[in-house]
Amino acid sequence: MNQHQDYDKIIKETIEKLGTPILQKLLGVDASSIEDIPSAIPRTIERRADFLKIGIDAIDLTKKLFHLEFQSEIHKKMLQRLLVYWSLFYERYDIPVKQYVIYLGSGKWTADTSIDLPNMKFNYEVIAINTIDYELFVNSEQPEEIILSILADFKKQNKAEVVKKILTCLKNKTKNKRKLEKYIMQLEILSNLRNLQPEITKQLSTMSINYDITKDLRFIQGIEQGIEQGIEQGIEQGIEQGIEQGVGQGVNIGDEFRLKAGIHKMLGKGFPLIEIAELLDTTIDRVIQIINKYNLQ
Repeated sequence: MNQHQDYDKIIKETIEKLGTPILQKLLGVDASSIEDIPSAIPRTIERRADFLKIGIDAIDLTKKLFHLEFQSEIHKKMLQRLLVYWSLFYERYDIPVKQYVIYLGSGKWTADTSIDLPNMKFNYEVIAINTIDYELFVNSEQPEEIILSILADFKKQNKAEVVKKILTCLKNKTKNKRKLEKYIMQLEILSNLRNLQPEITKQLSTMSINYDITKDLRFIQGIEQGIEQGIEQGIEQGIEQGIEQGVGQGVNIGDEFRLKAGIHKMLGKGFPLIEIAELLDTTIDRVIQIINKYNLQ
């Protein structure tokens, strides 16, 4: 799987809990004014936004539609893409539209952000997380925000101390062991965008968190080979061999009983939750739901 797809998957799974705090903390939108609206616009061609809300703009105190797109890499056609979104949203809701790219990568956003044609002017704004003080996120009550701090600006502070603080805050705000495992894995994957995975591994080894990240790294290194073997040998055979050999083929199980059986076997083999979700083509939240429902160990 493309590495940026891993980052995007994590962001999309936590988008609802990330988007609203960004509206409040970075854009100054009044929390009490935020309204939920569908993110999908049904048309001949459907467009689904990452995050879409209506709220009161702190600058001029008028109602606006806020559209956020989260990007871990630079999209050269983002200007054209957002222009399509803008026209659909403005036609549907008939209120001003403000659009932002929340950039999670390193360096500067280099794609075009405005267009000036004879009959039209259009622009969007970029918020680069790497320019935001990490303390804005790390002290949050929401684990999803704490995770985001790994991509923020450490303000020249010692990276080991910052990583330790992030992990400590994550542990203190997450009492459920399974959820903590999920959040740490998400943090570890996102940390690759800043080359901080080795530091997370080092800090975890010195902290009282029951989480073997080195085992996860071995599974990640072997995942692509296992998937390719599973495809070649057939879906059913690939699942069975993948479970027995420590890697497997991700498929859409569909049937809850078979999903339960697959999760149970993989837990017995020591698979981390993110790998179980990936191999069974489901979400981490769904895996946790099945584990809690059937009290799997």
